[in-house]
Amino acid sequence: MATLINGVSYSWSNLNFVVGGVPIVGITKIAYKKDQVKENIYGAGNQPVSRGYGNVTYEGSITIKREELQRLIIAAPNKDIANFAPFDIPVIAAGTGVTPIKDTLKSVEFKGFDMSASQGDTSVDVELELVIGEIVSA
Repeated sequence: MATLINGVSYSWSNLNFVVGGVPIVGITKIAYKKDQVKENIYGAGNQPVSRGYGNVTYEGSITIKREELQRLIIAAPNKDIANFAPFDIPVIAAGTGVTPIKDTLKSVEFKGFDMSASQGDTSVDVELELVIGEIVSA
């Protein structure tokens, strides 16, 4: 079980986001994962005799307000967010009652974005798919 300070756990309000050195306040979601191929190796009989380890992969996305996307487009080379040079995204959880932690998404690039809006929406969110080189936890 995690060590809590005064019974306070991490929450969305503890997270801060910086993309390309710019704090992003219009972020509504972040998702990222690390996965490694692991599989049993079979020999004689029907039980595994060893285990093989393959590639490690990383993937993720951020969801931001449409106006934040516009800021990124304006700053992007040739007005295309896929043209940004690789950058790091630190994901920092810090606040009253929690021990600060930091994950760093390394060598990130935008692949593109997916936007949809429906009648009655009061804001428009855009999902940006990420290519991630590594995830480092501190």
